[in-house]
Amino acid sequence: MDKADYLEAITADSETFISTAATLDRDNPVAVCPGWTVADLVAHQGFVWGFAAANVAAAGDKTPPASPKPPEDEGKLIEWASSVRSTMLEALSAADPDAPAWSFAAPYQTAGFWQRRMCHETMLHRWDMQSVALDIDPLFAHRAADGIDEYLHVGLQYSSGRPNRVYPTQSLHLHCNDTVGEWTVVADAENNLSIVREHAKGDAAVKGQAEEILLWIWGRPGEVEIFGDEALASTWQELAP
Repeated sequence: MDKADYLEAITADSETFISTAATLDRDNPVAVCPGWTVADLVAHQGFVWGFAAANVAAAGDKTPPASPKPPEDEGKLIEWASSVRSTMLEALSAADPDAPAWSFAAPYQTAGFWQRRMCHETMLHRWDMQSVALDIDPLFAHRAADGIDEYLHVGLQYSSGRPNRVYPTQSLHLHCNDTVGEWTVVADAENNLSIVREHAKGDAAVKGQAEEILLWIWGRPGEVEIFGDEALASTWQELAP
């Protein structure tokens, strides 16, 4: 995927996220995000959109402007998120993927990081929001496969949700059966993670459509087949931020 692909996905999924949220009671629980309501999910997504826009606009400054805070009045939450969405889309659209931009993932300090990150952040949370409405649009296989790769290289390693995570030293193999996408993931004794795109046999293997594997690795319900050590597969899944 390239910048145009990411922006097309972000635009469509963010619009669906907002329009779906607008139809729901703000107090409705989001079952796939335990402890969150629709209002919480909108506030989170709006904050992250603002965070991405601020870092891209700051062009590498490690102290970018603060992200906009959601309004205390939940009646204004959708309007606020829609405004932040517009700012985010403008910032990502204007930026060259190679332009400098601070990020929480040390090896990736470019605007392109945020274009990719916001594609997959928005895609997953669009799915979450639609799950509340019980009307979920499918994820495109090539985008889901790119989302799996992004998760392995970013979320699994650099998110702050589990800063002290310890990786298993037994391997996990992921295998998409509807698009190109296979990965073997394993850690050494020093907790250094290795990710190789290859056809191989892991100590545990997860196979299915790219959409289902992406949902599974992020801790959502995913209809996948698990081979080998099922407990090991669960251990890897539990490392999701």
